[in-house]
Amino acid sequence: MLNVVRAVVLLILVQSINSTDPNDLFNRKYYSSSVLGLVKLLKMEQAFMENFSMYANILQEKVDNLNIFLDALKRPNHITHNEREKFVSNPLNAFGLIRRLNQDWPKLQNYTQKPLGLVQLTAMQDIVSAAPESFDMNEKLKAMHRIETTYDLQPKDIAKGLLQRTEFNYNLSFRDCLSLAHHKFEIGEFKRSLLWFREALKLNADGSLDTMNRLQQIELKGFATAVAKRSIYLSNQALTNETIDNMVNSQLQDAKQMDLEQLISSELKQWINDDSTTPPTGHNLGCQGLFPKKSNLVCRYNSSTNAFLQLAPLKMEEVSRDPYIVLFHEMISDKEIEEMKGEITEMENGWTSLGDSKEIVSRVYWIRKESSFSKRINQRISDMTGFKLEEFPAIQLANFGVGGYFKPHYDYYTDRLKEVDVNNTLGDRIGSIIFYAGEVSQGGQTVFPDLKVAVEPKKGNALFWFNAFDDSSPDPRTLHSVCPVIVGSRWTITKWLHYAPQLFVKPCSPRFHKK
Repeated sequence: MLNVVRAVVLLILVQSINSTDPNDLFNRKYYSSSVLGLVKLLKMEQAFMENFSMYANILQEKVDNLNIFLDALKRPNHITHNEREKFVSNPLNAFGLIRRLNQDWPKLQNYTQKPLGLVQLTAMQDIVSAAPESFDMNEKLKAMHRIETTYDLQPKDIAKGLLQRTEFNYNLSFRDCLSLAHHKFEIGEFKRSLLWFREALKLNADGSLDTMNRLQQIELKGFATAVAKRSIYLSNQALTNETIDNMVNSQLQDAKQMDLEQLISSELKQWINDDSTTPPTGHNLGCQGLFPKKSNLVCRYNSSTNAFLQLAPLKMEEVSRDPYIVLFHEMISDKEIEEMKGEITEMENGWTSLGDSKEIVSRVYWIRKESSFSKRINQRISDMTGFKLEEFPAIQLANFGVGGYFKPHYDYYTDRLKEVDVNNTLGDRIGSIIFYAGEVSQGGQTVFPDLKVAVEPKKGNALFWFNAFDDSSPDPRTLHSVCPVIVGSRWTITKWLHYAPQLFVKPCSPRFHKK
């Protein structure tokens, strides 16, 4: 029974490793780019396990039935010819023997060949066909690397479920650590690769599950093969790929698990360059909470933007006075956030750029048709900023995946944005506002690295800043980024405020230069 189930597990898991068509990457829906997608995956896994459990029970019932029949036939072994002759000389034994071979064994043969659990097998195959493919897997590996390096986390802590100072009741498995080690190797992070490989060896399986061991051996040999190929290539770069492949196959043909482990460890140690560490970027320092505290900033009630605020002033916290950045507190309720999610029909991939380095960082949805929700949010933005929004009422919703981030960038029109918005008639983006609409307990901060400012994405708050000087020229100090999400679902509502509609609300004036 166990062997049958193990074979099915191995077949299904190996099939799930198949890669996706690289020509169709940009049009696919991905799970890794949003928590919303990961929730779908969790439901898929639950459905898979339910079907797998039912299938295993069906097979077990079949095995139980066969064992019952075999138990009924148990009798002393008839080793010699005389013993067999004596047994069949009894009319009762002779009758039973002929009847069983004529009636029972053909039926049992048919029973053993009868396919069972086809409904469950089909359901499992359908789920596997919709499972994450290689692009999703690679994005999640990059996300894990991003979390590890941005926050300067150690593999030994992550493997034990310790993320920053928070410990979670979850440990990574041997195959988890091995996959991370292999990824670090592929991107040239040999020191981190070795650290992750050591964690994998600590978690080496005890042999209780043969199927899992076979999968481990497949992945371990794949890692060792990649390491051996690089080693041979570095020793003689004139060799062809075919020659290297043949040499590696010969080298690893009879290798035991210990041999593979020693090969990987020894080669990684040789390639580590201890002087290769680079100082942390401003983005990383902000994400780690290492910026110095600002002084002379205040929290106050804003009641001056329009007459209505005199009755219901807004809670406003100064983040920076120059350039102007403020954080409004309690600007959207839980009920409104659920209403926001109800506006969504089909989310699209959110990309960092349009060039070769483009990455999926979130799933986005534009509310373009006016609704009671969008009208209310736009009015609230107008109350916060004093700006007019009638000419561009659309707002963008986004959900980031675990490890989702955004590279340092400007919101005003650089070449990147000009390419995105070629038909723009509203002028440059002079201001930006972000509503934080998700629970994020770790990571996900909005960082202004040049200003040494980092803002926590507290649910319900809204961040507003100007992207331009008073003369409407771009302010490069507003370079900003989003820290990788460690724990939580980072939902945002984003609005960019353009120059043309605000021509008379915020007219240009000479730039003030500090002396």
